[in-house]
This record gives sequence, structure tokens and C-alpha cells, in this order.
Amino acid sequence: MEGESSTRDALIVAAINMFQQKGYQMTRVSDIVAAAGVAQGTFYNYFRSKEAIFREICNDFMEQVSKMFVQRTEHMFDGDTSAEVRHNVHKVIKDALVIYQENLAVAELLFREGIGNGGLFKEIYEDILNVLLDLIREQVEKGIAKGFLHIADAEMAAVFLFGLFERTLFYFLLVRKNMDIKKLEHALLDFSLRGLAFQEDQK
Repeated sequence: MEGESSTRDALIVAAINMFQQKGYQMTRVSDIVAAAGVAQGTFYNYFRSKEAIFREICNDFMEQVSKMFVQRTEHMFDGDTSAEVRHNVHKVIKDALVIYQENLAVAELLFREGIGNGGLFKEIYEDILNVLLDLIREQVEKGIAKGFLHIADAEMAAVFLFGLFERTLFYFLLVRKNMDIKKLEHALLDFSLRGLAFQEDQK
């Protein structure tokens, strides 16, 4: 039903705003429903608890990131030239930046509070970390097998890349906020490929 979908969306938007303003721990269900303009009982028609709505917000964000990453990286190292691979890697970085820009409030919740808090945040953050590290590691392994990358440990490379992207996006999109995105794209591309010992075609 359209009305039900609208109410659910309003609750999710209100929850994101409240979590961002007050922090997860300090936000109450009453804060969320007040911001959404609905009765408290309405909340429980859609979500069992504050934890349930937070999980859904995080899972939706991760689904977008994972779907994009899988789609974009599936054939990342299928190219015959380093130029084709560079183009594919650039596309992944560009799309990741778009998703983060469109979900800055959720990204801020996860990456500002996630690593420093126990309980729910820790669990969700570690789940996200494991999913992304597995995806990145698989692609690095493909690049090594194809002869484009010359790095000994794919798992270690995945951890390095994740840390690079997480802290870079956190700082430039959430702290600085006025970064030249095109400049950031190319800097991330060059730094990542150098770190992976990317082999350019010999001319």
C-alpha cells in the first residue's frame, strides 16, 4: 500500500535524522515518531524496536554498496589492457563516491560511531567490514591471477584498501565537506593502483 510505504519511509528518514543528531544510544523511539509526525503505536506496526529500524537502515546501505561493488567489479580484470582495467577501477571508485554522497547520514553513523562502540554498532560494523573485505579480496586475487597486480597478500591488500577508502571518504565527505570530488576520484585511483603494484602495459 502506498500509504504504508510512505509512513515506513517517513519513520526511516526520521530515525536517520535522530540517530545523526542525538547518537544511537541517546535516541528513543518517542524521538523518532515525533520527528516523523506519527503516533508511537504506529512505529511498532513496522519495526519491533529501535535496533530493528537501525539494522534495516544499515542493511539497506550495505545492500546498495555490495550490489554496486559486485556489478562493477565482476569484470574489473577481464580487460586485455591496463587502460581497460584502470577505467573499470575508476568506475568503481566513482560509483562508490556517489553512493556515499547519497547516504552521508548513514555513512556517518556507521563510520563515526561504529568502530568506537560496542554492542549493536560493533556487530553491524564488523558484518559490513567482513562483507566488503571478502569482495575486495576476491577482486584483488583476480587481478593477481591476470597479471595486472603484483602484490603478495590479497587479504592484506583488501584491508589496506578498505582503510584507505573508509578514512578518506569520512574525512573529505563528512569533515571537510567541500572537497573537489573529481580530484578525489583521481587521487584515490592513482593511490590505490600504486599500492596494488599495478602493472601498466609496456609501450
